Amino acid sequence: MLHELTVPADAKGTRLDVWLESALDGCTRSLISRLIREGRCSVAPGKAKAGLFLAGGEQVTLEVPEIEPMEAVAEDIPLTVLHEDEHIIVIDKAPGMVVHPAIGHHRGTLVNALLGRYGHHLPRVETTGDEEDDDAPAAWRPGLVHRLDRDTSGLIVVARTTAALTFLQDAFKARDVHKRYFALVAGQPRADFLEHDGWLGRHPKDFRKRAVFPADAAGAKEAYTSVVVHARKDGFSIVEARPRTGRTHQIRVHLAALGHAVLADGTYGRYRQWPLNAKPDEPALRRHALHAWTLDIPHPAGGRRQFMAPIPDDLARLAGTGYKPKPTV
Repeated sequence: MLHELTVPADAKGTRLDVWLESALDGCTRSLISRLIREGRCSVAPGKAKAGLFLAGGEQVTLEVPEIEPMEAVAEDIPLTVLHEDEHIIVIDKAPGMVVHPAIGHHRGTLVNALLGRYGHHLPRVETTGDEEDDDAPAAWRPGLVHRLDRDTSGLIVVARTTAALTFLQDAFKARDVHKRYFALVAGQPRADFLEHDGWLGRHPKDFRKRAVFPADAAGAKEAYTSVVVHARKDGFSIVEARPRTGRTHQIRVHLAALGHAVLADGTYGRYRQWPLNAKPDEPALRRHALHAWTLDIPHPAGGRRQFMAPIPDDLARLAGTGYKPKPTV
């Protein structure tokens, strides 16, 4: 789980490790010190050291490991369920909702919501973390076969039985699952169809990010994304991204590498908000403009099923009144 925090003015003079311990529920100072030593913390301006005395106003980023969801509590959190049968559940995840509990973020996640709605009857996902797709969970997860970033809205499929779980895991590994993402991106692409096949791995200088590497580079994995342009607007474009693989941050990295970063993506783009100088009566986007739009999967009971999550209001407003995009075939 990635935590991005701003040091308040009243923390001036406090050590970095002491302040992080107070700011993040469940993080001990020894754990924080270890994460800092492992290079999982950054401070801007400045350099991350456990004994750094804060001045107030710094931007601190800390990556902490996920906790096991059997420790998670069931919570009565509203969920948008688009489909439900004896085999699967299809959720339209809201932007801002974390999928898995983590240290410092125990409550309000999709896992908490699933436990609150379905109890502990969902099958357990127990994995080693070395699956073909990066979006396969790396620990115990109640029925979850794939994941989305916190600020990415849209479709997530959940298995209700062990048989359905195994079936869907095999389908993801075989790349028999077809996903379409709706995105608002910076600039005007020169062509209506783009593609990127750069391999992806952890960024060599920033632990938060992934980066494009040459094929077969050490630690990198094959990735491919195609992009179809739907419309061109003033300063941005509306596109459909179609990933063939499911690497961490894949669509965001590939779009940025193509020169058209997702709007309001402060990690791979230049700004965390769009428009930069929004007027009081103008909608402003404060999360990256990426939405898991459609999902085509083989169904455990036979045949295939297609699902679509409506474009969220924040993205629809920027796309324009009356604009009703349709996925390409």
